[in-house]
Amino acid sequence: MIKIGIRKNLICPLLLFIFSFSRQIVSIIMDEIFNFGGSLLLTLIMFLSEIISGLILYLSNKVFLHRKQEKSFMGIKLVQAPSNISHPDNNFKIYMLIIEAGFFDFIQFILGTYYLPKINSDLTSSLDIHLRSILTTLCSSLLCYYLLKFPIYKHHTFSLLLIFICFIITLISESYFILFSKNINTNHFFYVLLLIFINYLFSSSIDIIEKYLLEFNFINPFKILMIEGIFGFIISSIYSFIYNPFIEIKHFYEYNEANKFFLLIICLILYFILSAGRNIYRILTNKLYSPMVWTLTDSLSDPLLNIYYTYFSTKSLKKQNHFYFSIHLIISIIIVFCALIYNEFLILFCCELEHNTYSEIMRRSTNKENYSHCKLEETYDNEDNEDNEDNEDNENNF
Repeated sequence: MIKIGIRKNLICPLLLFIFSFSRQIVSIIMDEIFNFGGSLLLTLIMFLSEIISGLILYLSNKVFLHRKQEKSFMGIKLVQAPSNISHPDNNFKIYMLIIEAGFFDFIQFILGTYYLPKINSDLTSSLDIHLRSILTTLCSSLLCYYLLKFPIYKHHTFSLLLIFICFIITLISESYFILFSKNINTNHFFYVLLLIFINYLFSSSIDIIEKYLLEFNFINPFKILMIEGIFGFIISSIYSFIYNPFIEIKHFYEYNEANKFFLLIICLILYFILSAGRNIYRILTNKLYSPMVWTLTDSLSDPLLNIYYTYFSTKSLKKQNHFYFSIHLIISIIIVFCALIYNEFLILFCCELEHNTYSEIMRRSTNKENYSHCKLEETYDNEDNEDNEDNEDNENNF
């Protein structure tokens, strides 16, 4: 039996999925139509969106907190507390962790949007789309367990075991179809594979650091986003002195029609807006739930992206390979299913997999309270009956 686990504040993961998937579509358009994928300019735009959105919402949040009549802000229930709340860690450690998260954000974003596509665009897109949900889920779960001491229950273990099996199958299938069918150099293949693993390890580390700052030091999420954006933008600007991203825009303007250049600018503006929305709801989802939930929002789009990159992309390695497509479509669906079970949006009622889920714990707690309430009422009724009997006896004796 499978039950849907209803949770509060589902609007944040839903909006995160919408912004993430929409940004993915814009990235595909820029890559396929304008051949503008793998640009350092996208990294600068992403960090600039973090700075502006983080600053606006941080200032707005401070205004809301000064109004005691406000009970919630962007789905987060506000608890009125003294402004001078103490943090377990000192300010130096807190800011160093935020800067570290910003540096990891720079590394993983520049790997994913600039360096990996420059190595081999078709190979990278194939490996990335098939491994990203698997690697982020495995890395995030292990880091949560070892660093944040999050418990792993039976339904978590079941999900991670299935995901790990899918990981092995994916590696075998990728090795066969890419190395043997397409005659890709072995060292080159494993080099790209290593970079993809590093990319998603850094991505998971960012969420773990942010979750630690949010849960244990009570840092404003928008302040974290703003400082990460400032540091990331500074280091990206320094890096742009080596690879100037504005030269690509200049060349595109010189060798293309004005209408096409105008459409590219619109796509870049959309990329900025969608990046801002994605990062806002990513950190809010991390605060309200866990790092594992936002990896779920990414995996939800994988089946559709598998269809696109296999049959419609102009840069696919394995067009028309129906067997290869079937394997990875099934794996992507299994990953989504496992992620839903891990995050308790789906609950399996077998082998006690449901025992430690949020909804079942709440149900047992409610039943226990109702039972205690009934026992208390029964005790009161018995006492009242005894008092009535005593009164009757006294009246008879009188």
